[in-house]
Amino acid sequence: MPTRSRQTGDADGEQRVTDAGDEQEAHTQCHESVPPAVREAVLETYGSKCQACGWTDPREDVEVATLHVHHIEREPDGMGEHDEANLTVFCRRCHEWLHHQVDPADAPVQLTEADQAVLLAQDVEILEVLAECGPLRTSAVAAKLTVELTVTAVRERLWVLMGLDNRIEARERQLVDKDVETKEWGLAEQIETSSRGHIPADRQLLLQRMEDELVRRALERGCDRAAVVDVLGVSERSTFYKSKRARAYDFPLGAFSRGGRPATGTAADPSEGREARDGAGDSAGGKAAAGDTEQRGKTGQGDVPSEREPSETWGA
Repeated sequence: MPTRSRQTGDADGEQRVTDAGDEQEAHTQCHESVPPAVREAVLETYGSKCQACGWTDPREDVEVATLHVHHIEREPDGMGEHDEANLTVFCRRCHEWLHHQVDPADAPVQLTEADQAVLLAQDVEILEVLAECGPLRTSAVAAKLTVELTVTAVRERLWVLMGLDNRIEARERQLVDKDVETKEWGLAEQIETSSRGHIPADRQLLLQRMEDELVRRALERGCDRAAVVDVLGVSERSTFYKSKRARAYDFPLGAFSRGGRPATGTAADPSEGREARDGAGDSAGGKAAAGDTEQRGKTGQGDVPSEREPSETWGA
């Protein structure tokens, strides 16, 4: 019965738990740049654990573990490149994500420091995808990203990008928009019929937009989140994405009278408000296991059952 060795690995390639007799062969095949003794010392120092996500190996039921030893700096000051202080441990997924990060300066739109404080690395890549290929359905955006994200996660980031001008006071222009008719996302100038401020003809979607805006306004006024949950009958979790979605769509709550009907001259055009379903055509993205529809668990009384048009909800 073969014995199991410590993990092997390199700065840019995979580290695997291998049989002791395979260690040198693995080192040669991977063209490792970190000396084996240093590599194993780093793995021991960090407990064979990814320093980004906490993934740990080896496990009893896993024969092959994928861990990478990563150079923090390629030309560090005051130490050698392979000094243990210049090395850390990542799992393959986190390591790939790290190297696929994009520079905000490469974004197709100008991002201020205030913008960057809110946005994530994947948001910049989403902007690049939209600039190059947009308009696109949510699942198509997810399929083109170098980092693996669920359609649900991509949709949330699109809400953040679309509502950035309503979150950052100094931002005057809307970055991203969604087309009312095609349900496709794009840079603002790529979209013909904006979803911003649109009054849906569908009753369920209309009520959802109103509730989102009520949550957003209450939180922005400094109301206690628990009180918002209690008064509106929604889950605490839903208040976070509702406020993001509300900033994106900027629903004109003031257009309605106290009776809940649109004020004179503000009724939605039925032809403009006809909501196409967002599921079948949008589920082709390779990384969307369940398509572009989101089903959320029963986490609160105010949660709406599905995220397909004409209704939008959060995915689990």
